[in-house]
Amino acid sequence: MGRRGPAPKPTSLRVLHGEKPYRINTDEPQPAEGLPQPPAELDEAGRAIWDHVVAELAAMRLAHRADTAALHAYVEAVELHAQASVMVHRAGPLIKDRDGAVRTNPAVRVQREAARTMLTLAREFGLTPASRVHLAVEHVAEDAAARLLG
Repeated sequence: MGRRGPAPKPTSLRVLHGEKPYRINTDEPQPAEGLPQPPAELDEAGRAIWDHVVAELAAMRLAHRADTAALHAYVEAVELHAQASVMVHRAGPLIKDRDGAVRTNPAVRVQREAARTMLTLAREFGLTPASRVHLAVEHVAEDAAARLLG
């Protein structure tokens, strides 16, 4: 039997949410520094999605190499959703089968499942408005010398 209840938030999101210090695990293992690298299997469209998502995560300081596989799954879900959406828009949500009976286009199911996967993974990374609603970013004051040296 799996764990009950909602999935726990990553510590970085807990800190950004401003949770009470005693509720934050300060001994959580930290992933290695550096941005995740795109998998070689990504096509041009997938690479564009990857670059966009990693840039957004990097801006929120949530991009890590340890998340490469989950990011790859997210990008694949986004691509699959886009492909299924094109098919639904071309043929429509209802099609006629061999017997002439009207039924739901199978691409609708693929589109719906890809959207569900996309949203699940997007929530994990803080990529939905609802998952960002309580985020607060620490603003670090920079002095002039740090700007010149940076």
